Amino acid sequence: MTNQETKKVRFIDPPNILRQKMGYGGVDPLRLQGMEAYIDNNIVDFVPHAEVILARLDLALKDAQAGTIKGKEAIDKLTDPVMELKASGGMFKYMLVSEIANIILNFMENIDALDDDVFEVIKAHQNTLQVIIHSQLKGDGGREGAALAQALYEACRRYYKKHKIRPRG
Repeated sequence: MTNQETKKVRFIDPPNILRQKMGYGGVDPLRLQGMEAYIDNNIVDFVPHAEVILARLDLALKDAQAGTIKGKEAIDKLTDPVMELKASGGMFKYMLVSEIANIILNFMENIDALDDDVFEVIKAHQNTLQVIIHSQLKGDGGREGAALAQALYEACRRYYKKHKIRPRG
C-alpha cells in the first residue's frame, strides 16, 4: 500500500450507546456487595419452577415419541426446557442440574434425527434431573454427582458409537 492510499483511509468511531447511558467508571463496590448478597441469600424456591420446566420437557418428549412433532421442531421443543434448566440451575445453586442439562444439550446438538435410542438417552437425563430436583440436591452432588454426570455422558458416547456419529465439539 502506498502513502497515497493510506491517506484515503478514514476511521470512524461509532457511538457507544451503552457507555452514554451508563457513564464511565465501575460499579460502586458497596452496591456490588449488596447485589452479591442478594443473590447469595436468594430464598426463591427453584423446585416449583423446575417442575414446570420438567413438565414441558416431558410433554415434548411424549409428543416427539408419538410423532406429533417431528424433525427440527421436535428437537427444538426438547432443547428449550433443557436450556432453561441449564441456565436456571446454577442461579439457584443447583449446579448438578446445570451440568446434566449441559450434557444432554451437547448430545442434542450432535443428533440429526430422533429415534428410540435418542428418546432413551433423553429420558435417562430427564429422570436424573427429576430425582435431583425432587431431592433438592443443591450444589454439584460431590463425588456421586460427578459419577452420575459421567454415567450420562457415557450413555451419549455409546449412542454416538452405535450410530457412528462423530460429535461436533
